[in-house]
Amino acid sequence: MRYWPAADRPGLYDRAVGTRQDVSAVPPQGGYLAKQCPVRAQQEVIRPGQPLPVPPVLAHRFADGRRFEAGVVAALMALHPGAVLVTAADRDERAAATVAAMRAGAPVIAGGRLPADLAGRRVGEPDLLVAARGPGYRAVDIKHHRCLDPGPGGLPALCAPLGRLAVEAAAADPASSARKRRDDLLQLAHYQRMLEAAGLAPPAGPLGERLGGIIGVDGVVTWYDLDAPIWQVTAPPGRARRRSTMAVYDFEFGFRLDILAVAAAHRADPGVALLVVPVRIAECAECPWWSCCGPVLAAGSGDVSLLPGVGWRAWRIHRDHGVTSRAALAALDHRTAALVAAGADLRPLTGALGSMPDGTPVRDVIGGRKRKQLGLLAAAGVRTLGDARSLSARTAAYSDQPLGSLPEQIDLARAALGPAPAYRRRGVTRVRVPRGDVEVDIDMENTADGVYLWGALVTGSPGGTDGYHPFCTWEPLAGAAEAELFARFWAWLAGLRADAAAAGLTFRAYCYNAAAENTQMRRIGAAAGLAAEVGSFTGSAAWVDLLRVFEAQLITGGPAGLKQVAALCGHAWEVADPGGGESMIWYGRAVDAGAPAAARSARDWLLAYNRGDVEATRALRAWLAASGTACPPVEDLGP
Repeated sequence: MRYWPAADRPGLYDRAVGTRQDVSAVPPQGGYLAKQCPVRAQQEVIRPGQPLPVPPVLAHRFADGRRFEAGVVAALMALHPGAVLVTAADRDERAAATVAAMRAGAPVIAGGRLPADLAGRRVGEPDLLVAARGPGYRAVDIKHHRCLDPGPGGLPALCAPLGRLAVEAAAADPASSARKRRDDLLQLAHYQRMLEAAGLAPPAGPLGERLGGIIGVDGVVTWYDLDAPIWQVTAPPGRARRRSTMAVYDFEFGFRLDILAVAAAHRADPGVALLVVPVRIAECAECPWWSCCGPVLAAGSGDVSLLPGVGWRAWRIHRDHGVTSRAALAALDHRTAALVAAGADLRPLTGALGSMPDGTPVRDVIGGRKRKQLGLLAAAGVRTLGDARSLSARTAAYSDQPLGSLPEQIDLARAALGPAPAYRRRGVTRVRVPRGDVEVDIDMENTADGVYLWGALVTGSPGGTDGYHPFCTWEPLAGAAEAELFARFWAWLAGLRADAAAAGLTFRAYCYNAAAENTQMRRIGAAAGLAAEVGSFTGSAAWVDLLRVFEAQLITGGPAGLKQVAALCGHAWEVADPGGGESMIWYGRAVDAGAPAAARSARDWLLAYNRGDVEATRALRAWLAASGTACPPVEDLGP
C-alpha cells in the first residue's frame, strides 16, 4: 500500500516537511489500520454515504480463516500442555488474563489481548504469543494461506515445527523461500510495537530483536525479521529506497493517525481540508466505500488511476504535472513522451525556445557531452532548436520525474476513450498466435489449501480424445492427495504430448495468465518428484501464456482479465457470476459432506465454470488469429 496525498500534501516518506497532527483524541487503533487504504480510513470517520455490505466472497473468506485458525489453535493446545487459551469476553479481562499468563511464563498464549498502548494509540489481539528463551514474548499470527514456496526467489525460510514454536528452535529450510506478504508483516510490526510499549518484548539477541511469525497452511511457523530492509519504497523526487517492515509500519500507521485526526476535524468543521483523495487500487473491489469513491473517479473522462497499471507513483507524477483525467493524459504527445521515457531531458530545449535562434544546434543547448541524449534527439529528427518546436512542452515537463511507462499510458488512455473495443499496439501490423496441430487449454482451480481441479480442453488429439477432461478431487487436500491428483493430470498430459510427437504433430498447451498455474505446478511438482519435468515444460515453447500474447499485440485501456477479453470474441459462461472468488463459495458447498445434494450441485457448477474458462481461452485464441489484425492501430487515435 501507498498513501494518496491531496494536491498540497508532501510525498511519500516526506514526513520531515509535513506537519504532524495532534492525535491524542484519536481512539486507539488495531493493526489493520496500517495496511488499510488511507482513503478508506478517512471515509470511516467522515461517513460520506452508506457503505456497501460485506461481499459474500469476502465473508466466506473470513469464515474460512476463522475455521482454519480454530483448527490450528486446537492443535497447539494439544501439543503444548502449558499453553493458555484466553476466553474472557470482556476486553479488559482478556488483557489482564494475557498479562497474567505472560508473567506466569506460559509457553504459548492463544486468543490474548495486549495492554493498550495509549501513547502510541494502539490496541491489538495477536493470535498467538510465543515465549522467547529468556524474558519476553513474540507475536505469531495464523493465516489461511501459504507462507512458503519451493526453491529460491523469496526471503530466506526460517521455520519451526508447531511442536516447538519458538524462533530459537527454528532452522533454515534451504529447499524453500518465505513469501513476503506486506499485510501480514505490518500486522506483526503493530504487535511488536505494543509489546515494546508494555515492556514485554524480548531483548536483543543473536537472531535479532524484532521477529514475528506466521503459521500458514504449510503447517509450520515461518519467522520474519522485521528489521530487514526488504521493502522498496519511492521517496521524492522518485528515488527508490529500501525500508524495513518496522520503518514502513511506523510511517503508515502514523500517517493514518494523522488522517483520522484531520477527518474528525473536517467532520466538525467542513472548512478543514482532508488529507487524501480517492485513487483506484485493487482493494477497491471489496471496499464498502467504493459506492462513494467510484463515482468520484468515474466523473468526466475518468481518473487516470482507472487505467490498468497506473499505480500510486504514476498517479502522483501525473498529478504533479496537472494531469488528473484520462482525457488529459490522452492529450499528451506520444512522440515527446517516448523521448522522455528513453531518458532525454527536454526541458533545456523547450526553455530555450524564443530566447535562442531556431537554427541553434541542439548540441549547443544541452551540451556536447550528453551523447545518449543527442543520439535520441537525432533519431527523432530533433537536430536544431527549431526542430524542438514540434515537441510538446507539457509532455516534456515530465523530464523532471521520468516515467518509463508514459508512452504506454498515453496509448491506454486513448484506447480507453476510443470507439473501438481493442486496438493494435504500435508497430503491430499483424496479430500472431502460436498454434499447434494438437492444442490443449488448461486452467486450474484452487483454494488456500491447494489445487483441487485441473481442467483441460483438447482439440486435434491424434487419439480421438477431443473435449473437456477434468482431473479433480473433492477429498480434503491434506497429505499426498494434492500431489497424487497432479501426478494423474501430469501423466495424462505427458501421454498426450507423446502421442502427438509420435504422430509427427506439433503440440501446444495454453493458459490465460499462466503465473498462477506455473506457481502451483512448480510447487506441487516438487512434492510429486516432477520438478525437472515441470520446469522443462513451463520453460518451453509448447506452453503458451495467452495473456502475454494478447497484451503484447492488443490494447484496450481497461482490465485484461479473461472475463473482460473473452467478451471480444462473444464468449459467455454457462454459469451465472463466473469468477475465482465466487468459486471459493461453491467449493465450500462442494466438500460439505453434510449436504450431499447441495454438494453435487456445487461440483457441477465448478466443473461447468472451469470448462467455461478453458473454452474461453480456445475461443479467444481463435478470435485473435482470425480477427485480431482487423483491430484498428492505436496510432490512429489522436489526442
